Amino acid sequence: MSAMVVDASVGLALVRREPAEARARAVLVERAGAPVVAPSIFWLEIINVLARRYGYSGASVLEAVHELDELQVETIEADRPAFIGVIDLVERHGLSAYDAAYLALAETWDAQLATADRQLAVAAGGRAVYIGSDPAIAEERARYRPRKATWPLWHDAGAYLAILRASAERSIR
Repeated sequence: MSAMVVDASVGLALVRREPAEARARAVLVERAGAPVVAPSIFWLEIINVLARRYGYSGASVLEAVHELDELQVETIEADRPAFIGVIDLVERHGLSAYDAAYLALAETWDAQLATADRQLAVAAGGRAVYIGSDPAIAEERARYRPRKATWPLWHDAGAYLAILRASAERSIR
């Protein structure tokens, strides 16, 4: 079974006991034995939302992080070559860079993406496992109008990509 990428909306649904919690748990149970992965920003988003938006104390944030840590979410660090994919997804789908990082990871791992974020689910298309309560997402997805990527037009794009590829090859060895 392939990996499942989870975004912060899934983690927040679980620790805050939001309406999407039951669906999130069901999705994770269905995938038992398959890797559950998230980019490193997952943890920062969880901490930020709990502390800043919901006013959790440091002790409560730590307890929530511990609860999520027990799910054995594997943290994947993004390298610079992954950022090209993020830039592309930001431009093509109008996602935040944070949301695009989850989708880029799902694409890299050829994995499904669990989310309660409607816009991210729409951008993920067939990869999406939507846990939110918006019934519109269950309808057949309309084809998005692809936008032409402009980042390859940057005059130093080719040279920069060559540097990134060389760096990635050195780190593999």
